[in-house]
Amino acid sequence: MMRRDQYIILCVEDNPINMALMHHIFKKYPQIRLLKADSAEQAIELLGQDRPDLIIMDIQLPGMDGYEALDYLKSREDTRDIPIVAVSSYAMDSDVARGLQAGFAEYITKPINLKFFLERVKELIKQAAVSREE
Repeated sequence: MMRRDQYIILCVEDNPINMALMHHIFKKYPQIRLLKADSAEQAIELLGQDRPDLIIMDIQLPGMDGYEALDYLKSREDTRDIPIVAVSSYAMDSDVARGLQAGFAEYITKPINLKFFLERVKELIKQAAVSREE
């Protein structure tokens, strides 16, 4: 497998504090370029410029929510194979089950367990890179 030296993660988050947290987490990884969008609509626009290896998406967004954005992205041939991780303060078991059933690759609850979050992000990026090269 050829190893790339940079991966793109698109973070869709409308809360500036949560976006700052994502920036803080990923700035420690020079091989990751973080794209930021504060709405699903803005994220969809960005997808026309850069194709991310992974999307991290808040569920509660202004306008189109995370579930609507997931449905839209999974319906498009050019974006359906990008893994999407839900990040949400909806933390009941039923919320997690609904998110996974809807098609999110992972459902992370807030406050974020950083170790688990980073393990899953790394795993999903590797999987996406492998399937893209096949």
